[in-house]
Amino acid sequence: MYYKLSITETGRSTLKEEASIFNKDEQTFTTLQEVKEAIIERYGKLPKRTLANTIFIDDEEGKPKPVGFLRSFWNKDWSHNSSSWFQTDWVCVTTIEEQPVLVC
Repeated sequence: MYYKLSITETGRSTLKEEASIFNKDEQTFTTLQEVKEAIIERYGKLPKRTLANTIFIDDEEGKPKPVGFLRSFWNKDWSHNSSSWFQTDWVCVTTIEEQPVLVC
């Protein structure tokens, strides 16, 4: 078993616009501690989980289950002198278990 950290980056020029996906980043780790360290390296700290920044999906019974968090901030690409945009990263961690499958 290992862990997959999935980050979907979305952006928009103003808060009134619809956000669009501009990048997806997936990394795998052997321990949960490595996942936490990767999140801290990227965002500076682990987020405090609040209802406002938690991502939910419905489980088999239709009850909401927390599966990740949102990280929102204003961003600007200084190297290209671009205008700033509002970025929201959708961050989810899942466990992956692999089993060999004989195909032929």
